[in-house]
This record gives sequence, C-alpha cells and structure tokens, in this order.
Amino acid sequence: MAALWTEGYTGTGAEGRKTPYAEADYFAAAAGGRTFVAEDGGRLAGVIVFRSAASEARAVAAPGEAEQSRLVVGAAARGQGTGRALAELCIELAREEGARAIALWSRTHQVEAHRLYESLGYRRAPERDSTDADGARLVFVLALA
Repeated sequence: MAALWTEGYTGTGAEGRKTPYAEADYFAAAAGGRTFVAEDGGRLAGVIVFRSAASEARAVAAPGEAEQSRLVVGAAARGQGTGRALAELCIELAREEGARAIALWSRTHQVEAHRLYESLGYRRAPERDSTDADGARLVFVLALA
C-alpha cells in the first residue's frame, strides 16, 4: 500500500508529498480506521481508509461525521470505476453507522479526484480548508441525513 500511495501522491504537482511513503506511514494512516483494498487479477489496484464518526483519528470530519481518507488507484486500474467503488463503500458504511455526513480532504492538484467526489454529491467546505507541510488541504463533505 505504501508503494501505491507513493505512486498516486508523489510527484503529481507543485504541492503534495515529495518523499516516498514507508510501511510506517500505512500503519499511521490505518490507525483508527478500516482499510479496504481493490484487487485486479490478484494485484493491488486501489486502497481507501474509512474512519467512523466515533474515530479520534479523523482529520477534517466534524462531530457526527465519518471520514474517507487515502483513496488512491494505481495507474493500471484508473478509469475502470475502482475509485468510485471504494468511495461508495465508505459512503455506505457511514450511512449504516448513522453518520450525518462524511468528509474528506484532497490536494489542490488532484482535480480528477475532485470531479469524482462532486459526482458522488460531495460539496466543497472551504471554511474547513487548512495547510500542512505538503500544502493546501481542500475539504469536501457529503451530507447523508
């Protein structure tokens, strides 16, 4: 998963991570959440982390909101609905637990991801945007209630 995150998140724009992910990064991201993977022919095609509304590991979700994190699809599997399926899984899990919304954050250069999120009904929440060592974090929220 660290290799897939490195492929998807590094070297993709002026902003964003500049160094490869390590195994420890995976364990840190997975803490407080549930990790789901998509496979294609026995190979890892995509990954996502779901954090329930009760998780203390959420980064941008408000009280009562679940959070989707670290969605990435490998280059070989892009354009086949893998990212959409993983994101829809998180939405369904949030609904099942009774969360009032689900939130996520993305980088400014991840325009394709933004189109996916908006097609799923997510709306920008610029009042929640922030900046970290790798650049701007844009927040998207999907109301479920």
